[in-house]
Amino acid sequence: MNDDEIARAKAGVRRMVSDVLAELTPSRRRAASTALAQKLANLPALRQARTLMAFLSLPTEIDTWPIIRWAWGEGKRVAIPRIEPGAPGCETPMGERTMVAVLLAPADVAAAEGHPAVRAGPLGILDAPDAPVVPPAEIDVVLAPCQAVDRSGNRLGKGGGFYDRFLGDPNLRAARIVVAFHEQVLDEIPTADWDRRVPMIVTDTEILTFDA
Repeated sequence: MNDDEIARAKAGVRRMVSDVLAELTPSRRRAASTALAQKLANLPALRQARTLMAFLSLPTEIDTWPIIRWAWGEGKRVAIPRIEPGAPGCETPMGERTMVAVLLAPADVAAAEGHPAVRAGPLGILDAPDAPVVPPAEIDVVLAPCQAVDRSGNRLGKGGGFYDRFLGDPNLRAARIVVAFHEQVLDEIPTADWDRRVPMIVTDTEILTFDA
């Protein structure tokens, strides 16, 4: 397939998975998020990590808040992604903006929305606009979201390319783990030459590892 055909195929997969995720009930989402946290908490990479980077979930994504609270309980630092606005006084296109990791201070709240430092950022993504940046070299594990992922370790994001660029930082030596509902794991997804495979996928039902 050429680049245009790959882009159309990816868009089709995104739409299909969005429809599937929209059908998940609140109880199914809660149960899956609890099961995911239990699997992650038993991974050696998570247990040994001093700094964990985890995203603050959108309503359609599996909830990372249980594993974030576990990490704080274990005395670990937690970082979250933040999309930087660009140079002051200049409207930087979204596709050219940089994603950085920022420190999220521990807070005893039931959900990310209740954290005093958290606000809705670009694209409706929750972040911490005033939090200090964590250098990539200090991160031990990155939990990355996806729209879909396949059984060869190919990840399909939402199209912004933020994680592709962040995970490609040569200073980032962290373990890379994609987390998702098992409904987001497909047999195969369309890929382009620049797409990066991931070494591990953890869902509420299974753990998949690859040479990536």
